[in-house]
Amino acid sequence: MGVEPVVGTGKEVWMVWKIRTISAVVLAVLALVGGGVARGQYSTGNYGPAVATPNIAVITKKTNAQVPLDLEFTNSDGRAVKLRELFNGKPVLLSLVYFSCPQLCGLTQEGLVNGILDGPRELKLGQDYNVIVVSIDPDEKYSTAAEKRKNYLAKSDRPPSQAGFNYLVGNQDNIADLADAVGFGFRRNSEGNDKFSHEAGIFICTPDGRLSQTIRGISFTPDELHYRLREASGGRIGSELLGIALSCGAMRFNEHTGLYEHNKYFWYGTGGVSLTTLVFGIFMFVLWRGEFKKKKQGPGPALHGG
Repeated sequence: MGVEPVVGTGKEVWMVWKIRTISAVVLAVLALVGGGVARGQYSTGNYGPAVATPNIAVITKKTNAQVPLDLEFTNSDGRAVKLRELFNGKPVLLSLVYFSCPQLCGLTQEGLVNGILDGPRELKLGQDYNVIVVSIDPDEKYSTAAEKRKNYLAKSDRPPSQAGFNYLVGNQDNIADLADAVGFGFRRNSEGNDKFSHEAGIFICTPDGRLSQTIRGISFTPDELHYRLREASGGRIGSELLGIALSCGAMRFNEHTGLYEHNKYFWYGTGGVSLTTLVFGIFMFVLWRGEFKKKKQGPGPALHGG
């Protein structure tokens, strides 16, 4: 459908087209500004949810699932260890990757390291929580795990002797059992640079090995990791709504009270955008309604000179 021709005097035609032009410009600006503000408010940078695309194995959320703590892997020192030893009564940030991954796994590890760079918050690695990174590739050796561990410790400005930062390799059966328990889907590729297809994400576990929360993505905010670890340390299973609120900035950590609270600036911004959208929507409706009534009444009498 095209735009209806405007009938009437030259002045009427000009006014109608003027209103239409202004309306179009206002709507375009509103869409750009409103969309930009909304994206700014809700954007999580690089740590938004990973998109599951066709033909790629994905993460399935299995909240409250039990991690098989008696599974045995080899750590970066070449020593056989059971997961139970590495939990050691603390909540755990669990990450499944493969060390030769050309891109996605490295981004996930960078995001994890950045998320715990300052603790997160008052939490201390090795004292308040542990990190366990497990390779899903049974062909990888513990020497590769040691190299990766050393590199990421250096990036987080922590010493090689840092406790609670564990990189593991294992056999195919144990890897599959662990991945299945936490819902990490992956598949070996027969061609291409990527040896495995998988989705990005990390898993927050309680001290007794239950899955408290799954966080998809390649980057993780310190606030969310801090809250999730505190939550898991008490044996609690995570809430999806709070994770969204923390990710989009609707809630934040108050360092003075040690509590999470509503972010008033987020709500001011969101309320302002909503009110602006409503006001302009009413304005456009009134303009278009008036134009519609004029069209329904028909053109005015033709003017003849002479």
